[in-house]
Amino acid sequence: MEITSENSMSLLFCFISSCFLVFITARFRRGSRLTVTLPPGPPRLPFIGNIHQVGKNPHRSFADLSKTYGPVMSLNLGSLKSVVITSPEAAREVLRTHDQILSARKSTDSIRSVGHHEVSVIWLPASSARWRYN
Repeated sequence: MEITSENSMSLLFCFISSCFLVFITARFRRGSRLTVTLPPGPPRLPFIGNIHQVGKNPHRSFADLSKTYGPVMSLNLGSLKSVVITSPEAAREVLRTHDQILSARKSTDSIRSVGHHEVSVIWLPASSARWRYN
């Protein structure tokens, strides 16, 4: 099979069109999400987020970061957005005001795929009636 300039031009056009479509779709999806205001945090790297800043001693890394960003900061640990609280006063306030949200565990896709999130005590929310019977 011989590659002609006409074939290569149509192939290039298809490639550029595909890239453009992916870019526009990603941009549209990002703009349509509900925006949540997170506390300030350090700049992140693509894909790994702030994992490189955590190090071997996370408690020391968080203490150092809190000197710059305050006692409540947001970090991206891979694809997981996290809010880190480094002072006892801020922790008391957050636990007092957001206790129901923080008492639930996030179930992973693998747990949801086999249906364990519906029956296992570990994954049930504290407000669930099923939790009291298990």
